Amino acid sequence: MLGGMADVREMSTSMWKKLCRAFWSPEFLRFLVFGGLAALANLAIGYILYSNDLIPYFFAVFCGSASGLLVNFLCNYYFNFHYRGRTLIRQFSTFFIVAGVGTLLNALLAKIFLLLGLWLLPVLPASALTELLTVHLEIGCHILSIGVVTFYSFLGHKYFSFNEGIRAFWKKRRGFHAC
Repeated sequence: MLGGMADVREMSTSMWKKLCRAFWSPEFLRFLVFGGLAALANLAIGYILYSNDLIPYFFAVFCGSASGLLVNFLCNYYFNFHYRGRTLIRQFSTFFIVAGVGTLLNALLAKIFLLLGLWLLPVLPASALTELLTVHLEIGCHILSIGVVTFYSFLGHKYFSFNEGIRAFWKKRRGFHAC
């Protein structure tokens, strides 16, 4: 039994070291920079389209978001992750799935953080901070959820989108059963 606990401890220590190396890397910094460029492309395209009344606001924002997604994919594909064992289309398909899950996760976490904040605010003692939190709670929860999802996105894209893919990952682990 003790050997089993030692194995679990060793495995979790190894996993923790791998995560630290992944997030403390030039690859992660480039991922953040490209995400920032994608956000700028998203805003710029959307703004140009809706401020000039070229198309309705909803579709302008959608086009901005799609262009940001494309900028993010292309920058990471060509300049960050260098896996070329799958076609560009297959990697983009996986990228799209990982990004879609990230979008849902972002909305879900923002809502959870908002509910948690609304539950905690009345309990906190009155101060300038609680006043600030009350006014800016929604944007604060949104920013917090974006921060959390950034880590998910990096790992998802590093290990799935720009790697062997989701199917290959599960095929390798088909015989593995967590107890």
